[in-house]
Order: sequence, then C-alpha cells, then structure tokens
Amino acid sequence: MQENFITEEIGYQEENLRREIEFEKYVNGRIVEINTGEVLIDKSSSGKIHHWEDKKAANLQMVELYRMAMKIDENLMTTGRLFQMEQCGDYLVFGSDENGKRKLVDANFCRVRHCPLCNWRRSLKMFAQVSEITEVIMQEKSVRFIFLTLTVKNPTGEQLSATLDNMNMGFKYLTQKSMKFAPARKLKDNLLGYLKATEVTYNSKDNTYHLHFHILLEVRPSYFGKNYIRQAEFSYMWKQAMKLDYDPIVDVRVVKNATAHTVAEVAKYPTKSADLLTLKDKERAAQALITLHRVLHNRRLITFGGDFKVVKARLKLDDVETGSLIHIETEQEQQLNAIAYTMFKYNANFGCYIC
Repeated sequence: MQENFITEEIGYQEENLRREIEFEKYVNGRIVEINTGEVLIDKSSSGKIHHWEDKKAANLQMVELYRMAMKIDENLMTTGRLFQMEQCGDYLVFGSDENGKRKLVDANFCRVRHCPLCNWRRSLKMFAQVSEITEVIMQEKSVRFIFLTLTVKNPTGEQLSATLDNMNMGFKYLTQKSMKFAPARKLKDNLLGYLKATEVTYNSKDNTYHLHFHILLEVRPSYFGKNYIRQAEFSYMWKQAMKLDYDPIVDVRVVKNATAHTVAEVAKYPTKSADLLTLKDKERAAQALITLHRVLHNRRLITFGGDFKVVKARLKLDDVETGSLIHIETEQEQQLNAIAYTMFKYNANFGCYIC
C-alpha cells in the first residue's frame, strides 16, 4: 500500500508542477502573474469576501480526521484519494478584466463528499442554480413557496442506511402523483415543483444521527385558501407515509415576499460533516466519519422535481453534486473578458493564499 501511495503522490506532484509551468507561460496568449506576494482577497459581485483560507484550513483538519479513521478502517479510502483531498484547493487561478473584476478560472478540487472546501463550493453553486431556476419560474407563472423540514427519531449508525431508504420512499408517497396515498391528495393537487436536500448530522451526546429533509415546495396560489395544509396535517401525512408509531417533528414555513434571491437563501447544500471537526473526542468523530462516508457514498442528496427539474434541464445546468466546482455562477455571471490571470497558492505557515 505504501508503494502505491508513493507512486500516486509523485504522479499528483508532477501534474501540479506541469500546471504551474503552463500558468507561468501564457493562458490564451495572456501573461499569468505569479510570485508577486499579493495576498488573495476574493470578493463576490455583492461585495462579500470569500474566505478561502478558512475552508482550506477545515479541509486539512478533515484530512487528519480521515487519517485517523483509516487506522480504524483501512479500506475507507485509498491513500491516493486521501492525498488528492490534502491537495484540494492548493492553487487557485483567477482571471481579471480591465476593471479589475476577478473570477476563478482554474483550481484543483478533490470532490470528496465530506471535504469542507468542496462542499462550500457546492453550496454556492446550489444557491446560484436555485436562484436562476426560481427566477424563470416566477417570470412564467404565479406561484408561492413553502419551506418544509421532515425528520424522524434519530437512528443509530447501524440503522442509518435503512432509515434513509425509508424516508426517501415516504417522500415519494407525499409528492409522486403516480403513487396512491390519500393523506397527501390535497398536497399533490397543489404541488407544482420541489427541491429536496438530505442532511445528516452526528449527535455525539447519544451517538446517533439526526436525519432530515429540507424541502422547498412550489405550490399554486390557491393553496392558501381551503387547500391550506397546517403543520399538524403535515405531521400526520409524514407519520402515515413512514408508518411511524409516534408523531414526527415537522416544520412548515411560508417563504414570504418571495424573490429568486430569498427562495435560494433557504436552499443550502446540506452536507455538514465539518461539524465533526469541533468534537473533542476525535476517536468518536472518526467513527462517525466512517459511518457517514459509507452510508452516503454514491447517494444523491439533492433532488429536483416538477417545475424545478424541467426548468433546470431547459437551462442546461449541470449537476450540483457532480458538476464543475470552478464555474458555479449563473450564465450571466460567468461572462468575464479576462485580460490577465493570477495564480494564488495556499501557504500553511501564514494561513492564507499568496501569489
């Protein structure tokens, strides 16, 4: 295993060196700035500063937690994949236009599901996509939006996978018109589209997992009349769909004064495994990471339905979970007539990105 690791590590180092040599030359005939000593300050179009250094620091902490987890379960991840994760976001290349506006044009992302840096990029990507989709929907028809949270009693690690399967089936009973389920008839008659995000967090107090769905429902305006469904009714529907012997906790909120921006604000990318980094008991955190890694591996955490799915396909938006983490903006925001490029590298000694 050690020999394979060394071989893969040399391969990644050679690839990074090749990239660096290329960027030291030209990109589309324009010179790349490198080794200027500039510290990266990345601002969004709204003026918000993106703190890459904090996400990279969390990434390195997660790498250490994975190393501990792999001592318990050596088949959890290959050493080469772990090295890829450690190299995630080591360099960032930004293009700049004549007004000094910058946009990320290249980076090395590991795409590991539990990488804090990659999940932050997915969250930004999800916000941009939901905002664009919602804007189109609201331009084309009169709709309202509801934010719904569905949960069940915390399962143990052994129960987590089966519980997630059951919840996914229960959600289908609530939303799919092809599935006969009388308690959800009123909801299905008014439902036009949805976005479902699965979130799992670890409860260290009782060594269980808090599993819940964050759902954005697009409904007809007529829903807010005789068709209105109160929280107690949603709880009953969910109880029946899941065949529970207790009343589950359900949270229902109307998205008031809805705009594309406010609707997208409630739609966050769900993975929060970085919370494990705050646990003092690192062995327990490592065990929880093993469970989360194995249960969530190759599972889809984001689901679009109805109008959300149709508009997403029409706009040709790529997948939030598997798509590009470099180009995350909407099509309009992606436009940048770059005249120069700057490469920043993460400096662990200073805890920041420096050109």
